[in-house]
This record gives sequence, C-alpha cells and structure tokens, in this order.
Amino acid sequence: MHDVWPAPAILLASRYRLVSLLETGGMAQVWRATDELLDRPVAVKLPAGDTRAAHLAWREARLAARLSHPGIAAVHDYREAVRPDGSVAPFVVMELLSGETVAARIADGPMPWGEAVSIGAAVAEALAAAHSAGVVHRDIKPGNVMLCTGGVKLLDFGISAAAGEPDDDETGATFGTPAYAAPERLDGKPAEPATDLYGLGVLLFEMVAGVPPYSVDTWEELAVAQAHGPARLPDTLPERLRDLIHRCLDDDPYRRPSAAEARRALSRLIPSTAARRTIPLPTPPPTGSARVVPRPAGDPGLNRRRVALGVGLTIAAGAFVFLVNTVRSDEEPQFAAPPSVVPSSAAPTGPAPTTAPPAPPAAVSPPATPARALTVDTAVSRVKDAVEEGEQAGEIRPDVALDFLNLLGQLNGVGDVNVDDQVDLLSVKVRQRLSEGGLTEAQAGLIQERLTDLRGAG
Repeated sequence: MHDVWPAPAILLASRYRLVSLLETGGMAQVWRATDELLDRPVAVKLPAGDTRAAHLAWREARLAARLSHPGIAAVHDYREAVRPDGSVAPFVVMELLSGETVAARIADGPMPWGEAVSIGAAVAEALAAAHSAGVVHRDIKPGNVMLCTGGVKLLDFGISAAAGEPDDDETGATFGTPAYAAPERLDGKPAEPATDLYGLGVLLFEMVAGVPPYSVDTWEELAVAQAHGPARLPDTLPERLRDLIHRCLDDDPYRRPSAAEARRALSRLIPSTAARRTIPLPTPPPTGSARVVPRPAGDPGLNRRRVALGVGLTIAAGAFVFLVNTVRSDEEPQFAAPPSVVPSSAAPTGPAPTTAPPAPPAAVSPPATPARALTVDTAVSRVKDAVEEGEQAGEIRPDVALDFLNLLGQLNGVGDVNVDDQVDLLSVKVRQRLSEGGLTEAQAGLIQERLTDLRGAG
C-alpha cells in the first residue's frame, strides 16, 4: 500500500495507471495516466477534499457526457477508486490534450486582436453546442481554453449545470473565479446560457487588453472594483469587436448575444488569410505575339482580386493597347485578340484588280446559352471535391479533411441548416486549420473560393 495517495504508478479501478501530476486546483488534481485496457494516454481528474468535490465530479461526468463536439474536451469514463483509508474517491477520465492554455499564451501580454477573435469564435461555437444540449459551463476563463495542434478546446465542466437548474450553492464553491463571474451568479439565479456569454466577453477582453475588466482575486475586491468601473479596451480595436465585447459584458443577461450570434459576429471579424499566387518573373514576349504579363512573386497587389493591366504590344506597322485580366489560379488567362495586320512585306506587287471579290457571307453566331444557376447541392459537391482532392494530393491533413467533410455533410439536403451560417463556420475552420499547418495556402484559398460560390448558390 502506498504511503502517499494518489501517487505515480498507482492503478485505479484495475485499469488506469497514474503517470504524473499535471495540475492541482482548489477542488481537484489532474493526472496524466495510461488506460491499460485500451493502451492509450488519458487524463484522470481526482477530486480533492470533501464529499462536495466528489459530487461535482459525478455531475461533471454526467453533463459532459451529453456533449460531442471537436471544440470540447471529451469525457471517456467515470469510475470510483478506494483510498488507503477505505473511503471512496470518484474520478473522471478525460481526453488528454497537448498545447497551451490561453492563460499561458497571454502571460506576457495581450495577443493581436485577429488571433483573439479567431479563438473567441471557436469558443463561441463550442458554447453554442453545449447550450443546444442544455449545458451551461459557468467557468469560461483563459485557463479553461486550450490551444491545441488540432484546434481550440474548451476544458473543465467541473462547475457546469443544466440550463434552468436552481443555483442553491450557499457556500460559493461553484461560483468560479471572481474576475470571471457573471453578476447574476451572485444573485442566485438559475443557470442560463447568458452566463457563459459574460465569460466569453471577459475572455475576449483579457486576450486583447492583457487584463480582465476587473482584475481581482476575491469577491470583496470585485465589489470595490465594480464601483469604480472596468478597465479600458485598447483604442485600436475595430468598433464592431468593441461593441460585441460590451454587449457580452452587459449586466442584464437578456441583452447579451447568444453563443451562435457571437460566433457569427466573431467569424466575420477574422482577418482574411486567403492564399496568394506565386508567379515567376515574366520573359519578354517575341515580336508579333501576345502574352499575359504576370506580376512578380510576392507582389502584395495580387491578393485574389481581379485587376486590369495595360499592356502595350507593337505588331508590324502599328501599336495597339489591350487589357489583360490577371486571374485566379483555377482560370485560364483571358484577353482580347489583336486585330489582323498584314505585314508590309506581304503586300501584292501586281496591278490591283478592277473588281473587288465578293465579300464572304457573315458568320452567324449561335444564340448564347444562358448560364445555369449553381444549386446548393452542386456548390457543396464542389467544396467536397476540393477537400478530397487536396487530401489525396497530400495538401490537406486527413483529420482536417474529415473535419471539413463532416461540416459539409450537415448541408446535405439543407433542411433547417442555415447555409450562410455553415459557410461562416467552415471559413473559420479553414483559417484556423491553415494557421495550424493542417493544409496548404493554395488549398485554403481554393476552398474559400468554393465557399464563396456556395454562399451565392440558390
């Protein structure tokens, strides 16, 4: 029997072998462990202290088990172990994640607002999934948001509650951290999703400002700080971002946006990272030929937009100017054909004929066929094709491709799914995965173009 419990090498429930202590909090310890049955690394959360902490572990497991979302850390199991004194210790087995928390990321100062809104959009998406399952997190803060290689993950549902559940905690154990607690939590109101939106507002505020609105450690300090008002947001933030943060921090929960509304607003604020084409330097064209003159590689003017270039060409006796459109990577160059010019060396030397030959009959062009409108199903198929071909070419990581295809699958038959909302969500995913190295810039740009077509499909 071990003198110290828990300790490395201890086997819990005949299955989970503790390896090393990862974190110690006020109510629990988190251990790295090995699931010896399935031979995989896991995280084990053991409650510390009294039976209240043990009850919370059971609640966390039950509520988190309702959720299945790539942006929420998964709960694998709930078991009970026997301590050396014979008492029972419940524990939760969770997905083991690697990365850093937002708290660690901003320890040395605020992050660029573009990065902050990207993280905020991912958290809002995870919250929307939790709220649709009837779960309120109640502890949104930088330490509970992890930046992993596979994306942003929302952690720790230790003080979560079912939506509408009475808040009967008279001890304050489930109130969370004072700097991140919504005002209604202190009034004992039932659990509601708006509480998490207040936490999202504080998270966004701290990511861009480096400090929360009220930088306090105790409830008494919070009361004093609230009397003096919150800290200021940086003046350099976009007005729409400042407005969203202030709406999330509204004292009235009914005036805060929903998680889905916050996600839409944040996704539209994410700076574009559309891929740029790399084109070699041009070779001078031979006399009498027409060619497109590309821009040099890395030219900032070639950022997926169409521009007109004036190109002067001299052919035999005269010069003419025509316009050339630089094109996207999936189009052929288009330009106006030059007029016919007869070189002077080819002019006839004999007498001119007295009667001009009859003019050939004018060619009759067939009537133009009107372009067929792109349907949603066709547009979705085009996006899927781009994803699958990118995966086959090794330019999209398999797990990233699967993530994209799962989201696209929700548009099959459309139904009640809002196409614009799903396009916004996919655009956010593409940018996140690009920043993580999950696909190439060229593939990100192609998928974004197909998504633009999908948005306009009818």
